[in-house]
Amino acid sequence: MPHPSRLHTKWKKVKIDDAIIHNDMGFTFSIRQYENGRRYHAYRAGSYLMPNDEQASDHLDICHRMLTLAMDNKLHLAPIGPNPQRILDIGTGTGLWAVEMGDMYPSAEVVGNDLSPIQPSIVPPNVKFEIDDVESEWSHSSPFDFIHSRYMAMSIQDWPKLISQMYNNVKPGGWVELYDCDLEYRSFDGSLTKEHAIYKNEALVISGTRKHGREPCPGPKLKGWMKDAGFVNITEKIVPLPLGTWPKDPKLKEMGAWNLLQFMEGVEGWSIAALTRFHGWSLEEAQVALAHVRADAKNKSIHLYFDL
Repeated sequence: MPHPSRLHTKWKKVKIDDAIIHNDMGFTFSIRQYENGRRYHAYRAGSYLMPNDEQASDHLDICHRMLTLAMDNKLHLAPIGPNPQRILDIGTGTGLWAVEMGDMYPSAEVVGNDLSPIQPSIVPPNVKFEIDDVESEWSHSSPFDFIHSRYMAMSIQDWPKLISQMYNNVKPGGWVELYDCDLEYRSFDGSLTKEHAIYKNEALVISGTRKHGREPCPGPKLKGWMKDAGFVNITEKIVPLPLGTWPKDPKLKEMGAWNLLQFMEGVEGWSIAALTRFHGWSLEEAQVALAHVRADAKNKSIHLYFDL
């Protein structure tokens, strides 16, 4: 990970209005709306079930640190070489990965796109952010050397189409790297049961997300989708991520601590819409249930993990 003192040299300041977007046809529309006390994007409203408020941004930043640790402090695993020219980060979120890639590869143009304008205002001069829906038809001016995506579970309606668009927009010999999870929680030793609140909640989130037409567990299917799209030299790496500090191995314990932190910060965000919109719960019912879910997450006798 680049050193913070180096990251802030020769950066540019950009302005992204988080309330209003003016499109090329002259129309003006709001990109914010509120529900259950949380802020959501209004651009293509409802397509993404997670909030986009400050708490959600903090959660994404924690996830970035957790995943970087899980990847041995590497920003990517693909052998993209020392001089990639165009890099695309789809669903960039808070933009941390794109910013760090821009600093690591100063000769590259790094583009990050997202439905929400929650990216930083000070970035390296070779980094830019766009408000875009990756499920619409792509219209990039030229292909990319490297396309990157992560944390898109629960947000994509047509994964095969999305991956086909990646295939059509990467240069011959270029690379695509996808990180996503299987949200079904497990335990190696049977300490997690179907009676635990955390298991019940995740089952409701998964079923609610599928009612919404989105796939909550894309991880196990990515390799097949990429093969169907025409990709070759496909490598799949499965990383079990513990939830909590129960592992004895020091690295797994640290990963588990970060995973627990992101869970506690994010569980309301990815649960509340599924519970209230698709299962008919009241906000109060959901909040009571989530208190039990958080207690299970902190219970060191439950040896939870999920696969990345």
